[in-house]
Order: sequence, then structure tokens, then C-alpha cells
Amino acid sequence: MQRLRNTPASLPLMPMIRVSLLALASLWVLTGCQKHESASPESIVEVEGDVAIVGDWQTLFPEGETTCSDGSPYKFFVRQGASDKLLIYLQGGGACWFRQTCDPEMTPSYTLNVANTSYPYFGIFNFAKADNPFKDHTVVYAPYCTGDVHIGASDTIYPPVEEGQKDLVIRHQGRANMQAVLEWTYANVKSPKNIFVTGSSAGAIPSPFYASLIADHYPDARVGQLGDGAGGYRRMNQATRPHEQWGMFNFIKDEKGFEHLNSHDMNYESLYIAAAQQHPEILFAEYDAAEDAVQKRYLALSGQKNVQLLDSLKANHQDIRAEADNFRSFIGGGTSHTVLQKPEFYTWAANGTGIRDWVAHLENFTDVEDVLCVDCTREGYVGVTIDPALQALWDSWEDPATQYVKPFKIFDNVYYVGIDWVSAYLIDTGDGLVLIDSLYGKWVPLLMNNIRAVGFNPSDIKYVINTHGHFDHAGGSAYLQKVHGAEIVMTAEDWAIARAEPELPQFYMPQPNVDIVAKDGDTITLGDNTFELFNTPGHTTGVLSIRYTVREGDNEYTAMTLGGVGLNFSGVARTETYIKSYERLQSIQNGTSVSLPNHQEMGKVFARRDLAAAQPSGAANPFVNPDSYKQDLSAFLTAAKVKLAQEKAGTAPTELEALKNAITDS
Repeated sequence: MQRLRNTPASLPLMPMIRVSLLALASLWVLTGCQKHESASPESIVEVEGDVAIVGDWQTLFPEGETTCSDGSPYKFFVRQGASDKLLIYLQGGGACWFRQTCDPEMTPSYTLNVANTSYPYFGIFNFAKADNPFKDHTVVYAPYCTGDVHIGASDTIYPPVEEGQKDLVIRHQGRANMQAVLEWTYANVKSPKNIFVTGSSAGAIPSPFYASLIADHYPDARVGQLGDGAGGYRRMNQATRPHEQWGMFNFIKDEKGFEHLNSHDMNYESLYIAAAQQHPEILFAEYDAAEDAVQKRYLALSGQKNVQLLDSLKANHQDIRAEADNFRSFIGGGTSHTVLQKPEFYTWAANGTGIRDWVAHLENFTDVEDVLCVDCTREGYVGVTIDPALQALWDSWEDPATQYVKPFKIFDNVYYVGIDWVSAYLIDTGDGLVLIDSLYGKWVPLLMNNIRAVGFNPSDIKYVINTHGHFDHAGGSAYLQKVHGAEIVMTAEDWAIARAEPELPQFYMPQPNVDIVAKDGDTITLGDNTFELFNTPGHTTGVLSIRYTVREGDNEYTAMTLGGVGLNFSGVARTETYIKSYERLQSIQNGTSVSLPNHQEMGKVFARRDLAAAQPSGAANPFVNPDSYKQDLSAFLTAAKVKLAQEKAGTAPTELEALKNAITDS
């Protein structure tokens, strides 16, 4: 048995925040008139001792009983908006309730502290989006670091499970942290008219409980609630009862409306039922993906393996509705986890209803219908149904089994960090990193992991040079710009593409701010490398091809990343422009011996990787092949001339057919 050192049931009414309310009021005034600017966590500036301000966000460091799981300080974020609209958000970040998953030196399944936690940028936190339902709200953002879904009240001792271990104390004090957040909110946001309480993943679970407490404090306000990505936890292994390890019942029976809860039959639906019964005027809600892979993983940790999550979701919802009629649900398709902080918040849909629109109705206190996916195997999108052939192609682009590529070293200073169908190259200059192309959507987190896997920190990326502005190459730009402080490089024509509304919702990408507008002949020098930029229009009107130096031991070679080989466009004039670009590239081909194009198939990148892996040490690098580069340019020109004849004859393949041809191994 695990031994508990419990926190007293009476929580501190006002955990101290090391700054006066007068000073905070002044900060509200000072920041309220500033334009919102994004910045990396490293740029936070300390002001007034313990309040940090970046753009419109403030970071507060409370005292009192607040703490993270490892005893380190807690912090939370606030952003000023309209005084009558309040959004309170509880961050997710896993959970733990036994030694193996709580111990930082074993297999921790939660966020240990908030040292590297920054405020959010995307989804409902993209305040530049005109259709963001929360764009003008005052926001209070509660980070999470206690492994207890924000409802722990215990310093729990986890005894050894392996020889040589000592007792491990985990400070499951999520309730005290949230109390500090709430007390600050109550003191500084005195009379909001409209309040929305939400959270994702671990933050979704307690959101109905905290919505109830907040509604009690603001009896004259309208309150809405949404749990994002935690509705499928139907059963827990009775040998490991998480809420008991967390000390939840050290306090919860003292809260109005929750007095009847019992530890022996506690489940997370109980929080929804109790809150909905306590506040029948509030519409409580949940969003989930039908086969959320993260929820299934945590169910497996609790002993529930091979669960059909959709069945658990339906059963949980039925249990809640049996006790309260003020509950609604949205079940989307696919295996994704949460939606509120994702760019796809604006594009995902199910059964003809967009999740953004559904949440906007909740925020406006308008009743909504339950939504259930029709095809629950994959994410649905707003708008018209796309062509079946394109749908099949899109499905392959979104499939982790198809797209994951283990990152690999090509030269001493060059690494492949992309996916199967879209390349991304990381170049180490000795004085910072340059990334060529930034992937998109669900693959941006993978890109960050790949960069770390080859031994680098994404925050050391100084420049992202996008070969062009299509979503698959420029989609990660906003993230790298806002979170890691990288400067983004594109031509003016492709900046316009990257910042325009997409042709299809599947191709949506967060808009980066315009940084460096490249022109033909520009160079970027960083550390020991210079990147020459050639405008080679055709695939788009502003394509960049990039020439730079690669190194292997004492040898140096010239590499070219061709930025737009694909012929998936239409028109005689556009095709003629493409041909002129590649004739120009042919005219400067001498001296270039390495081809690293922005779609790996077009330069046989993986085939060369496999050759390199099979060769004995000291053999010639198969990526160094000037004759092959020349042959590729010739082949691309030949294909373009065939396309030109077809365009003139009216027999050219469709753009979709051309796209499939362009990215298929030849």
C-alpha cells in the first residue's frame, strides 16, 4: 500500500501572491493598451519582483500552499481582455498514481513542474483569429504540474518498488494551486457577466467541479463549461484508485454539491453529475475524439486494455444524462487527443458541425445538439466533401505508420528531420541552426521531437527557410516563430500564400507574422555557412531553391535544395515559367554535387540513406553525386516540356493526378 501524508481539509483562503493588488491593477492598465506580441519563454522579463510580462500575458508566482509535484514553485498566466468576459482554462499534462509512473527516474506519465511551461498560442488562444469565440475574453490559464488532475490535496509517499530506491514524495497539491488561481481571479475580475470554464486532457476532468465553485462565487454571471479530451475514462483498476493517492477526499465532501460523493464508487462522471445537479442553469459539455489514443493509453495504465473508446464515451454520457439533462457532447472522428489548443479547432467537424461553431454556441450560452461522428475512424473537416482520391491521399499523409521516419544524419552538419512525403532539413552552422521547411499540422510536434532526437534544441533555430508557402512546407512556421523565436524566410509571393485562407480546411495553417521577405540572389550567413536563395518560380510564383555547404570530415560539398519540383499546377504561362526556372538551374549546376529536395522522392533521399547504412565505414557518401543531380534536373525539364505540350493541347493531367505523380517513387 502507498502511504499518504494528507493535507488538512481546510485549504488556504488566500494564498499569497508576491505582488500587491495595486501593482497588479497598474499592470493591467499598462499592458491593456499594448499590441499583443508573441515571444519565446526565454524572453520573459521580471517586473515587480514576481510578475513577468510578455506582450499581453502576465505570469504570476503565488506563494502559500502552492507547489509542483517536485516541490518547485507554481505559476499561472493571465491576459487582460473585456472585463465582463472571463475564460478560465486548466492545462493538461498526464497523471500518476503509482511509483513507476510518478518517479521521475522511472517512466513518469505527467508534467513534473512548470519551469518550461509558457502561455499558449494556438486554437482558442490565437487571439488574432477573427472567428475565435474567446478573442476578447480576459483569460486565466492554470498550468498543471501535480500529477493529480488539479484535484489533489496530499503529499503522497510512494514506497520503493526496486532495490536501492527510497521513499518518493509526490506533492499532489493541484487543489491548492487552483485555489490560488481562483482567489487571484476573484480579487481581480470582480463582476464578469459571462464566464467559460474549460480544460484539456487532465484539465478537462475537474473542469465541471471548478465551474460549479466559480458559479457559486459569481451568482449573477452566466457560466458555461467544456471538458476537452477526457470523457472516456469509464473504469479504473480497483487496485489503483487514483483519487485516493491524490487525497481528493481530503476536501471534496466539504464543497457544496459534492457532499454525497464516496471514494469507493467515485468516477469522473460523478463530477459532471454533481456539478450539473448543483447548477441546473449551466450547460455542461464534453468534446472527445472517438478513439483518442492518449485516453486509451491511460486506460491501459489503469488495467483497461484494448478498450473501444467510443463505447466508453457513449456509456459515460448515458450515465451523466440519466442524472442530469443539462449535458451535451461532441464526439469527433479519429485518434487525436484534445482540440482547444490545436489549429484544427477551426477546421475539424463531425456530422456536418464544426467544433468551432459548436463551442461558439456554448460560449454564447446557446443550447446545442449532441454531435456524433459518422465516419469515426478519422477526423472530419468543415466544408464540402473532398474528392475520394484526394481523401485517400490525405489519409496516407496523416497516417503515422506511413509517415514516421526516424531522423538521420546525412552529413556532419545536415540532418533529415522530416516525414515520408515532405522533407525537412536541419543544418548546424556552429552558431545556431537553420531549418529548411517546417512541415504542418500534427507533424510539427514530431518535427520538434526529431530535432531533439538528433541532439539539438529547437530554440537554437535562428532561421526557417521555407521553400514555398504551401501548408506542407510552411505550416510549422507560426509555431517555430512564436514558441522558439525563429525568423521565417519566404518570398513576398509565398508569404501571401502562407497567410491566405486555404483552398481546403485540411490545408489550414496558423498564420506566421511576416519576418524576412527574400528576393532572388539574397544570402543568409550564419556561423560557418552561407545560404544562397534563388527564386525559381513555377510550382508557386515565389519558390525558393537554396544552395549551401555540407561537410563530411575535412571535405566540403555544395548542396541544393530544390524548392518546387512538382508539376501540380495548371496553365501554359505557369509551365513556361517553370521551364525557365529549371533551365536557369541547369545553367548553374556545375559545382553542385548534393541534391536534397523538399520532397525526398525527387532526390532519392531515402534510397541514398539506405545505401549509406549498408556501406562499410569510410566508403564514399552516396549523397555526393553530381551526375545524378544533373540527370534529375534534365528529367524535371523533360517532364515539364511534356506538360507544356499537354497544356497547349488541353490534355494535361489534373493537379491531383500531377501531385500523386510528383510524390510517388519512380
